[in-house]
Amino acid sequence: MPQQNPSAHSSKQHNSNRIEPLSPKGTTMPEQSESKSANDQNRHTETIWRIVIDAISLIILLIVSIISHYEAAPFTRGFFCSDATIKYPYKNDTIPAYAAIILSVGVPIIWIWTTELCKLLYFKRYPETKFEVRLLFWGYKSYRIAPIVRNLYILTVVFGYGYLATWVLIEVTKNFIGELRPHFLAVCQPNIDCTTITLPNPYNSYLQYGTNYTCLNSDTASVREARRSFFSGHTAPLFFGFGYLIMYIHVSWSWRHLGILGHLFQVGLLVLASYVGYTRISDFHHHWHDVFAGAVVGSLIAFVTFKFILNWRRQDPQFLPYVVRNEEDVRNGDIPIRDADIVDRHVTSWETHRV
Repeated sequence: MPQQNPSAHSSKQHNSNRIEPLSPKGTTMPEQSESKSANDQNRHTETIWRIVIDAISLIILLIVSIISHYEAAPFTRGFFCSDATIKYPYKNDTIPAYAAIILSVGVPIIWIWTTELCKLLYFKRYPETKFEVRLLFWGYKSYRIAPIVRNLYILTVVFGYGYLATWVLIEVTKNFIGELRPHFLAVCQPNIDCTTITLPNPYNSYLQYGTNYTCLNSDTASVREARRSFFSGHTAPLFFGFGYLIMYIHVSWSWRHLGILGHLFQVGLLVLASYVGYTRISDFHHHWHDVFAGAVVGSLIAFVTFKFILNWRRQDPQFLPYVVRNEEDVRNGDIPIRDADIVDRHVTSWETHRV
């Protein structure tokens, strides 16, 4: 019998133990396709037109929300003299509108930007598989930009889109429904006294504005705002901003290193947003259902924006400074095996471990 070459046998055994990346159909991918897949995964091109379209979209939403807030006339709803829910005194805001805006925008943006910058510095401690981003100008010239710039741009623009969309929905709903605030009678100062009405069942008679009463208060802006109770313009933006941030923390922080600290921050954000909503009820600026609806709407828009528009995922090379993949992705051929040692270090150090 011919003798087998030990070196050939060893080489054959070594090759048989090598994990080959598989295509979706289960066939071995050629080395060239493997290399091309890896290169495609590490590269991304954005066009200047996307930035222009994003800017135009945000400007349109901003203009619509401003016009709806300052110019559009709300529905002029009447009232019943027996309605005790609109007879509360007027109180100043515990949380002013400007403070709610600063909280709902400033806290998420500062938090997200700080996390992304820290994440960039963190990954520089390990061997790097670079993720290349290029910005294409007018279809013929492109410039390389840092991946962190694209990360921050996408996170901020999508946040701005969801935030302005929330405001548009708030303003349009307020004007179409025209619900009276709890302090409506105190602000309107109607020219009638319900106790002097001699009609049958006076406290159950519907009084229409312009026909049965007018407001004596000369501050038309305050009277107009007293007709825009549903839903809360404090609560919805806060629940959107904080909801967006809570989901970002969920996918971007390393729980293994922080224990339950990240979850503590999430609960704190929820409590703060709820507290602002509670003050709107205790200040007699909103009914309880206004605050509840605002919280639900803001949370839903945050979820839809983060989940389906931003589409942020853990270990996504489109959003991390460097490629991060797990062992299963290596076996499926998503990245070359030669990068497995680098990937393993990244995953071990940054991948989230739930507590």
